[in-house]
Amino acid sequence: MATPNVSVEQSNKAALRGVTRGGSNPWYEGVDPAIMVNALAQASGVLELVVPSTNTYFTISGTGGNSANISGATAQVSGLVAALSAGPLNGVPFYVNAGGANYLKNTTTTIIVPSGAVLTVISGGGTTPTLTALTFSGSNGEAVTYPNYVGAPNAVPTWIDDATVHAYQVTGQGAIVQDTTRVVQTQVRQIQTNISETQQYDGYLASYSGNLYVTGQKRTYRQQS
Repeated sequence: MATPNVSVEQSNKAALRGVTRGGSNPWYEGVDPAIMVNALAQASGVLELVVPSTNTYFTISGTGGNSANISGATAQVSGLVAALSAGPLNGVPFYVNAGGANYLKNTTTTIIVPSGAVLTVISGGGTTPTLTALTFSGSNGEAVTYPNYVGAPNAVPTWIDDATVHAYQVTGQGAIVQDTTRVVQTQVRQIQTNISETQQYDGYLASYSGNLYVTGQKRTYRQQS
């Protein structure tokens, strides 16, 4: 068990939560926590692609070979996955952490790649997108953040860990004593129960709004007749 470091653990878990669409709900996120933990522990395992709304297209190149042109303003995540598979990450296993209905514009898309894989964004039309590698902060960041998972006996992390930290047990009545021989896992934030914290569904919202409008017209017609 690594020495507890509450501030580093909370910071790392906040970073992990920031790149998981839907927060920490496993039934919504659909990603094995171990995949995200391992990826963030690597130098270039988690890449954040930010496409400004003012971008019209950009070119992305990478380890796998040929570059790919992406139309930033209208492209969806599914198109990004297809383009990466065909060129920049051809033959390289990767995962794009996003929903298929989402446009790339004005969003942050997380690309999980093996250690050593490289992606580079080349300037296109409008504001150039950014691609940033994320890693755990602090010394022994992974061991501090998920001590149950790193080392023996290698318990598998769960998204419930997102709401907890590891700290020394506190005992005593009146005088508070910190027992540095015992480490406990303590809840420090509310476990999320809503569907999504930060996800933006431009395409889905447009379709849903259109359906509501058509339904409203039908209801008006019935009232008039």
